[in-house]
Amino acid sequence: MAQLFRLRTLRTLQQMAERSNEMAELQQVLSACKAYKGEHPRVAGCRLSMEEKYRDCWELGYDEALRQKILRTLINARAMLGWLQGFRDAGIDLSQVRILSRSDVGSSAEFVGLQSTEAAYERAKAVERAAYGVCAALVPPAEDALPEALRTPYDALDVIERFIVTFDGREAELVPLLILDDVFWLHESQQRYLIRWLAGREISIARWILTRFDSFGPRHILNNESIAQALAYSSEPGVQQSRDIVEIRLQGERSRSRGDFRKVARQISSRYLQQIPVMKEHAATDFELLLDDRLVAATKEQLRLGKAILDRAKTQAVLPDLWVTDIQRQVAEYLSDHDLRGDEGTLVGDAMMAILLARQARRTPQTSIFDSSEAPEDLELIEERLVRPSTSIEHGARIHLWHEAKVPYLYGYESLADLANENTERFLDFAGQLVRLLQTRVIRAKKPRLSAQQQFDTLQEHARQMIGSWNFPESSAVKRIAMGMAAACVAKSREPNASLGGGASAFGIPRDEFLMITESHRDLARVLQFGVAYNVFNLVPDQRAKNRDWCLIELCGPILLANGLTLQRGGFLERRVSHLEEFRMLRDTEVAP
Repeated sequence: MAQLFRLRTLRTLQQMAERSNEMAELQQVLSACKAYKGEHPRVAGCRLSMEEKYRDCWELGYDEALRQKILRTLINARAMLGWLQGFRDAGIDLSQVRILSRSDVGSSAEFVGLQSTEAAYERAKAVERAAYGVCAALVPPAEDALPEALRTPYDALDVIERFIVTFDGREAELVPLLILDDVFWLHESQQRYLIRWLAGREISIARWILTRFDSFGPRHILNNESIAQALAYSSEPGVQQSRDIVEIRLQGERSRSRGDFRKVARQISSRYLQQIPVMKEHAATDFELLLDDRLVAATKEQLRLGKAILDRAKTQAVLPDLWVTDIQRQVAEYLSDHDLRGDEGTLVGDAMMAILLARQARRTPQTSIFDSSEAPEDLELIEERLVRPSTSIEHGARIHLWHEAKVPYLYGYESLADLANENTERFLDFAGQLVRLLQTRVIRAKKPRLSAQQQFDTLQEHARQMIGSWNFPESSAVKRIAMGMAAACVAKSREPNASLGGGASAFGIPRDEFLMITESHRDLARVLQFGVAYNVFNLVPDQRAKNRDWCLIELCGPILLANGLTLQRGGFLERRVSHLEEFRMLRDTEVAP
């Protein structure tokens, strides 16, 4: 994203948009972001990665104020060099560029060298060389021996207001954009200093700070606390969130609509497949059409096990024959209305019947087995008492078939998109496994289409590999909690009456208890912090259910797939923070793979 706003990228996109519809579409999106004004770029972006030696400023043996000043000077110098070099990379001679300074900076502009762009470039280069020399030195110089370039003021970001550039014989005004990327590499004090500095209202340039989600503290992730609130803990005057900072989280909040992500994923997968020659040659570029969304055929063993589920339920339910017949009729109507037929209809119908019989048995007072064939005479009373098939029952039936008959449950494009939890990188990871199979089939002159069983087997195996390869901070503890939660959810989901429909996929913690977790269970809070940051858990911080407020900790795609849990949201188990703490304290050998 940061690279898109470089002047060279914007200029190149401007030229390519005339020849490519895809590039024209991207240019329109950037125009909506005000990166263009008319046909010319409006922004000159400079990206600085904080991975490059900036942390070394903190390791210097000076007092904190001087260390922060050196960091600030180095960023100022490299930002100026980045902007000016960006003009050259975009094919614009520096003689065609003027730097406008703020009207109230006085002599500060002279120290930055704004008399000309060439002077500004040379001044920035000298300052950058001096700052880098001190940071990279094996033994840094004494304070009174610092280079002259570091002892004189240099505040380019505070001075610059706009660039004036000549495009095609006409002058255009460009907004300088500074993007500080990978800020998580810096020391926490450096991060606080940068945010306070760049949040200053008098700075005229646009500035972004990009950092990874896991660099946030537990309060930010678990309690949805803003960066500005964290700064308020300092003894210095706080930064006003609403006035000085716009915080945009690209991760961590559940999407309002899975349908929106499915549309985005469809576009991404189509463009991805069009870049694979063998797929494009065989016109196999619509991912949705390449994946079966129905279970076309089942094995004899799967059909036998599905029938066994129903036979067991009939034996345990002990219901009047008329009731059983009426439930069977309703299930048949449901299957017909939802176009479930063939082996899939048989399996799903048997499992739905089993759940409905179990539910009916729980609702009906038990009678003598000798009266089981007798039915009430009042047919209206029968209608009132009988349970009804529904989509929720269908999902519960499929979960039961998954665990008891090894019948695939997650297949088809929509399930693939939902497994990603609105995360593009995860979608591409899962989709890539299926694309490899499709490529192999095309190369072997087979139909480019994957069955439900092929999709399910491939994705489930990959999910297990993903879990086994986790190697992020606190990953072992995250895995213990996730697997402990999954085991409890599986037990609930396999109940004969499927009391939660498709089953449970989350723990619900009383909200008032969860809000205290960063104080009462700090080690657990840190584990959950990384679990959310690395898309193992998803938080729903304010769920109202059963006249109480809950915080839901949802399990994400790989855990659900590996353990046979539903992608349907909403089903949760009522638990306390202490249950999560118990999982965290388990030994790794006590956790199922």
